[in-house]
Amino acid sequence: MSLTFATEDGWIVSHLNYMNNIYKNIADGSALCSLEFNSEFFDINTKYLRQNQIRNVDSCSSSSSSSSSSSFSFTRNIENNGKTSNKKDSKIRKRKLDLTKELSHADSEQVENLYGCNKSERAVISATRNERYVFPERCSFYCYDVRQIANKMEMANQFDFILLDPPWWNKSIRRKKNKCAGASYTMMYNEELAKIPIAKLLSSNGIVAVWCTNAPSHLRSISDEMFPAWGVSYRAKWYWVKVTSSGETVCDFNPPPGKQPYELLLLGSVSSNTSIDIPNGKLLVSVPSAVHSHKPPLTEVIKSYLPRDPNCLEIFARYLLPGWTSWGLEVLKFQHLSLYSIVHETTSEVETNSNT
Repeated sequence: MSLTFATEDGWIVSHLNYMNNIYKNIADGSALCSLEFNSEFFDINTKYLRQNQIRNVDSCSSSSSSSSSSSFSFTRNIENNGKTSNKKDSKIRKRKLDLTKELSHADSEQVENLYGCNKSERAVISATRNERYVFPERCSFYCYDVRQIANKMEMANQFDFILLDPPWWNKSIRRKKNKCAGASYTMMYNEELAKIPIAKLLSSNGIVAVWCTNAPSHLRSISDEMFPAWGVSYRAKWYWVKVTSSGETVCDFNPPPGKQPYELLLLGSVSSNTSIDIPNGKLLVSVPSAVHSHKPPLTEVIKSYLPRDPNCLEIFARYLLPGWTSWGLEVLKFQHLSLYSIVHETTSEVETNSNT
């Protein structure tokens, strides 16, 4: 549903296609309908240039890659010290998408201290606290602070895959927070993240994956503090390469600590289990969402390393996934019905088993 191209090096993923595919023939009361997510979130057509780059852009020629395979040819350079690309900058700037109004409406009623689930085999539209949301099939979610996870969730080593997208402590985010309280999320120190009881949630054959920035301090913390505290050993590092719709990286590769067109995904497994083989250096190539921390789905790229019908958990989730358990204060952020359009609707008798 999300994969548009795959090789031994990695995958090209369409986040938008995935979201549209999981919301076909869903239940809205007694009717069936299909939803399409607002495509403007992924309308990334040109590279992002900083102001100092824009001043010199007139002398630069643009270059792009239009084929699927070429996306892999330039992204393989990441593995060679993470810096490369002699391509000249294009005369463009990344168009800023005015999605603030839509998201502010979706977030107008902060949903906290709420548990819900949809046990049916069909996605459903349902009202929660006077707002309408869409819930994928066989999902469950917890809108609680992560520090409450041991009190709200069964600690029974039940998850085959645990994905985390931590709110890393960041000076830039802190500055935004000081200017505007609604401009950023609540950050956590690395020491706090290490205390999340992953060891009590992860199965003996389980895999952990952590989205990470390119900050060396965070990378060291995962391998030296978090993984050991969770009883997990480092296995692999994957790269999420962000590209425009024409296949260019969303910004240039820059010498550290400059901004890079990729983020990292660090993977580990239970230390006592050495039989799990996760290849290193895999690439996920996709057009990113215009909204911060709206990460691409990993369901299809990770499934070959998991048992059939795996039990999956996402912590710090910003949207729901079919068959997954999701935890986070923003877990319903992209489920609000205002972010979707109804493209097909028919009257039908529908049985559902949702509970929020």
